[in-house]
Amino acid sequence: MDVKKPASQENLNGDESESQISHLALDIGGSLIKVVYFLRSNGSGGSVDDSGKKSDPVLEGRLHFAKFETSKIIDCLEFIRSKNLHLAGFRHHDASASDKTLIKATGGGAYKFADLIKEKLGVVLDKEDEMDCLVTGANFLLKAVHQEAFTYVDGQKEFVQIDQNDLYPYLLVNIGSGVSMIKVDGDGKFERISGTSVGGGTFWGLGRLLTNCKSFDELLELSHQGNNRVIDMLVGDIYGGSEYSKV
Repeated sequence: MDVKKPASQENLNGDESESQISHLALDIGGSLIKVVYFLRSNGSGGSVDDSGKKSDPVLEGRLHFAKFETSKIIDCLEFIRSKNLHLAGFRHHDASASDKTLIKATGGGAYKFADLIKEKLGVVLDKEDEMDCLVTGANFLLKAVHQEAFTYVDGQKEFVQIDQNDLYPYLLVNIGSGVSMIKVDGDGKFERISGTSVGGGTFWGLGRLLTNCKSFDELLELSHQGNNRVIDMLVGDIYGGSEYSKV
């Protein structure tokens, strides 16, 4: 899996992009729309072993990502149309010729904007359960992608080795517009155990009120310049700088 820069920075057009783009999926949340599509590489056929038996084709290529504020969904749909990404949809084997192309989608917006997307792109959203997608994706990344798990302390990233035989259970905390906490016990085995409405939506809302930021990316960039120690109460503030490592 080769993940490159956001799709919005790629230069794809014409018949070449149409023939190479094979998958498109959307996650339409309360604050952001996440777009991912798969661009095939040339020469993605199967191989032949010593016995002359041909293996199944290996799908080679790159995943491309882009994001848009949900309030600017029209810009997102124009981006999809301009690159012909919606042509990478699929039809069920029992679909009639008059049926629309299906695109995989999840998130609350998959229901809210289904009619708009059908009108603008001529596609029908094949809705997937958000929690199931989240857990399936996390399990895949932890099992298949090297150096996927890491700790992040004082600005430093340190990768953690994952024992495939002792992966479960783990707690998956998904921070979107709100926050969900999910206990994962295995493939397809999970339960939402807690959550809060205070999440990314709160950050974005307060950020717009307190600053002149007009976009989510602008607010994130501004956050890198700040110092939370100036306004947050820390343990050191309570203990007065004395020894509190045992707390």
